[in-house]
Amino acid sequence: MLPVILAVTIALTPAHAAPRRATFRDDSVQSAALGRPIKYRVLLPEDYGRSARRFPVLYLLHGLDGHYDDWSTRTQLAERARSLPLVIVMPEGEDSWYTNAADGSGRFEDYIDADLVRDVETKYRVIRARYGRAIAGLSMGGYGAIKIALKHPSLFAAAGSLSGAFDATDPEFAKSFPSHTDQMGLIFGSPASETRRANDVFLIAAVANSGGAPLLYVDCGENDRFLASNRRLIEIVQKRGLAYEYHETPGAHAWDYWNRRLPSLLEWAMRALKEP
Repeated sequence: MLPVILAVTIALTPAHAAPRRATFRDDSVQSAALGRPIKYRVLLPEDYGRSARRFPVLYLLHGLDGHYDDWSTRTQLAERARSLPLVIVMPEGEDSWYTNAADGSGRFEDYIDADLVRDVETKYRVIRARYGRAIAGLSMGGYGAIKIALKHPSLFAAAGSLSGAFDATDPEFAKSFPSHTDQMGLIFGSPASETRRANDVFLIAAVANSGGAPLLYVDCGENDRFLASNRRLIEIVQKRGLAYEYHETPGAHAWDYWNRRLPSLLEWAMRALKEP
């Protein structure tokens, strides 16, 4: 059975009319990696219905305890992106850390970089090439975006993070989240597991090829609890010679900060997603 697509427009219009403003659609993908359907939300640009062009796409990941609708309900995403020629896809990531779990409970990295991308490029008029794809996220999603793009540099031209939780694979890090400590242990495995090493963003960045790595955007508040890990990642990125943009501005690990920094992230994405 084909998935039901729910369209929600900022200004309601008849179903047959071309949308005059950015349009949200709820969709789902039958994920082979997860063995089940999983939801995602799409923000279409205001001229999507009046154009035959293919648009660049930004995959925007949510954080821990979040869901696929967070960006659309907790930030001014529609307003910020309204005039941009950009399709924005917000997948459901559950509390997976966008990782192929050590215990086999879910291959969330494979779902994002294979199933989701394929589904979006089948259903929507987006660019089907690396130069037209970017991925970004906040907190857990920032970690996931940078990690996935660095591990799959031929897939994404750019990767961005707001307040990235880059220490995720450190066994001590999970103790800061008592309600998630056991689950994170199952996802990443024992302290010396191969899954931890394979998903350690610092180790991945330290061996990234500067000639083929995605462009990086890293942004963190000056009062964010993850500031030290963001600085650590940038030190590695600098030493490796990767192309990046880094910002520290006043703020903490909170939605008001992410909403305020969203325009900077989107502007960077549009600069990064240029035709070769």
